[in-house]
Amino acid sequence: MANIDTPTTAAPSTVNASHWLYIVGAILGLIGAVVLLIALPASIAAGTAAAGQALRGRATNGVDVAGAVTGVAIGSAILSVVLTVAYAVLTIVFARKMRQGRNWARIVLAVFAALQIFGVLGAYGVGAVHFIVVLVALILSLLPASNAWFRARKASSPVATAV
Repeated sequence: MANIDTPTTAAPSTVNASHWLYIVGAILGLIGAVVLLIALPASIAAGTAAAGQALRGRATNGVDVAGAVTGVAIGSAILSVVLTVAYAVLTIVFARKMRQGRNWARIVLAVFAALQIFGVLGAYGVGAVHFIVVLVALILSLLPASNAWFRARKASSPVATAV
């Protein structure tokens, strides 16, 4: 793969900073997944206690409430970790493509950022820090210097749709 960063086509500092912030955001998401797994036993215990208290004096008809709570908590944790890893990998891939001048990758990352900003992916990070990092990365990738660079890259590309 050819290096596209020659002195005449180097990405502006806004794109470089955005690239690295998206990668930091992906790493923060992975840290959030680890925290989720570490907190899982406490979540199961709290859920079991809450279910037991809510069902006190009521018939459970033989349903293993503790088992059901444990199953739901573990299933939710597995789903969260899988989605977080997929999101992190895709974010890193798209951030690299964005830094190479692929405007479509910048658009995908903007959609990812919007989903996180509106809370769809917010559960897969470490809260406010992750949110701020992704928001700043999005803003940097959309600044005038970034826009001009992406337009110039597209205009100089022999195949505008090449991946």
